Amino acid sequence: MASHALRDVGIRHHAAWIFNGYVVADGGAGTPFIIDAGLPRLVRPLTAELSALGATPSDAMVVATHGHTDHVGGIPGLVARGTERVFLPAKVRDYFGGETPRGPGPKAVAAIGPVLSDQPFSGGALLEALRGRTGFGLAGPFQFDAPITGYLEDGARVPGAPDWEVIATPGHTDCSIALYDAKTKTLASGDAVLSVDGRAWITPEITDRTLATHTESRLRALDVEHLLPGHGRPISGPDLMGRARAPEDAPPRGLLATCRRWFRG
Repeated sequence: MASHALRDVGIRHHAAWIFNGYVVADGGAGTPFIIDAGLPRLVRPLTAELSALGATPSDAMVVATHGHTDHVGGIPGLVARGTERVFLPAKVRDYFGGETPRGPGPKAVAAIGPVLSDQPFSGGALLEALRGRTGFGLAGPFQFDAPITGYLEDGARVPGAPDWEVIATPGHTDCSIALYDAKTKTLASGDAVLSVDGRAWITPEITDRTLATHTESRLRALDVEHLLPGHGRPISGPDLMGRARAPEDAPPRGLLATCRRWFRG
């Protein structure tokens, strides 16, 4: 099972419907960190995972793979519980400077329909995502009130987690990044790569096709055995990116396929 394989490399996963959050037990400097705090309702289980590791929110930092509200919405709650180090993608600086974020529209969101049925549905999580005021959604300016420690630049190591490299992955949004640990062959892909039915899927939910095509080439070149997608279940196995579905290779959408996904557990 993927969950056991993830724990073998020190990663804990929590989800509220398709909205994922991850705790990495040790990023290479002896301390844990959180990837994508997701929705506010994920703050409690992520904090519980830190506690199980003998840590508190003040011991851990949080990083985000992009500025969508379903990836940064839990950060204020973690800050309220004591988290002091918050890192966002470098492109977010332009949003604070007045640039309006680009993001996929409703038609692009509809393209990932199979992913929406790959994890147990939660109406509460959906409402929380739609009502989110931290980050940005389908439209509107970027809003972020929590203090920011720094920004994650392409090619740099995550501060406080030197095992993890920052990879710029624009296409889904201009601010998208992924995080890669070559030692454990683990990729936290944000929304650049999703998963359905135990297989990676390069996202068709994009803003810029040219940038997305470059991102796909870059990520397919990585040796990945553990994938932590922004949406969809985390998966483990050999050559995950080499075997990933292309954006246009959509998984089945039929009623039977949907029922199998929702009731799989």
